[in-house]
Amino acid sequence: MPVQTQMSSFAKKLGGRVAAANAEHKDKPVDLGMMRLPPGIRNGVAKIVTMTTKEYPDDKNGPGTKGQIFFRAAAVVISPEEHAGQKVVGLQTSQVISLCDVPAKGQRKAKSFNDNWYEFQNLFKLLGIAPPNETQQTDPTGQKTEAFYFAAMKSLTDPHRPPVYVAFSTRGWTPPPSAIQPKPEEMVFETWHGLAELNGTVPFNPGASVAEVAANQQPDPFTEPPMGLVEFPPRESTEDIATVVALLVETAMNDPEEVTEEEAAEASARLEELAWAAGWSKEQTAEATDWARVGFMALNAPTVPNENPIISVGSKWKFAKRTKDGIKLKDSQGQDFPAQGVEVTSVDAESRTCTVKAIKDGKTVIDIRSKKPTVVKFEWLE
Repeated sequence: MPVQTQMSSFAKKLGGRVAAANAEHKDKPVDLGMMRLPPGIRNGVAKIVTMTTKEYPDDKNGPGTKGQIFFRAAAVVISPEEHAGQKVVGLQTSQVISLCDVPAKGQRKAKSFNDNWYEFQNLFKLLGIAPPNETQQTDPTGQKTEAFYFAAMKSLTDPHRPPVYVAFSTRGWTPPPSAIQPKPEEMVFETWHGLAELNGTVPFNPGASVAEVAANQQPDPFTEPPMGLVEFPPRESTEDIATVVALLVETAMNDPEEVTEEEAAEASARLEELAWAAGWSKEQTAEATDWARVGFMALNAPTVPNENPIISVGSKWKFAKRTKDGIKLKDSQGQDFPAQGVEVTSVDAESRTCTVKAIKDGKTVIDIRSKKPTVVKFEWLE
């Protein structure tokens, strides 16, 4: 006898909310989530874009770590373009190192500040920067040593100097099952291996001027340049576009935390503009889960692009009335008005707009206020 299954009815409990939720979300784009690097990358090359020191905002990293300092470096992947069927160019690889004592947590062992400092110092050695000669006797406050490494961060990420490339790899590891995680997911670890060449270009050595800079000033921790100083490069420069998008994403997400609200807002607006230029609609960017997703849109055209639809007089489509900004109009209950069948009556190819009439009654779709035919953008047609 075949196995019988009993399905529990959620409609009995939720009633009309089921259909309402279905209608609200059915036309939204698929959420691809935060794009992460896959395991198994070897001989990868990435361009260093940010280095920051920040405070832990809470104790999630272990009791007593709130308010303690950690270091983060990020680089944008230049090569390979894809791995295991996933596009990886433009994604980020990063290194995070605690600059404090870290207590044991779960299966993780406790780690002292000295152990963490070794990793921090070693990362800079990999990138061609020898440590300063300061000791506790010559630098009892630690300010000289700090100034040196802040200068190193600035040198490695200076947009006015040749870019610094780092070699990296990724590997996967799945922890053993436990009572808390009976089906653990694979974790991906990223390792940086030192300076890298790109297309035979000799890597820039950022260590040459660090000591001089550190000796003459004590710069603040490096943060991204103000958005007004970031010039958007030519479209064919894929590497530089990826770098700019990475900077915009971090700024829009208020990371690092020193970013002002004005800078974050400007970065968000520029990300949307880049995504629209890549072929995404305003509605699609508005529905993105976070600014990292909008950054992905800026670097990747839609998988089913609508930038070149064959729209001609007499062609039939569906159209949902919208505001002048492209947002669908909603009814009194906050639901989008459903799209209706329309026929194109005129086309302006230069502005990529058209006018339409309803198939149901043959009447021209007009703007309620102006009483003139509604100007419909190509991307609004479904």
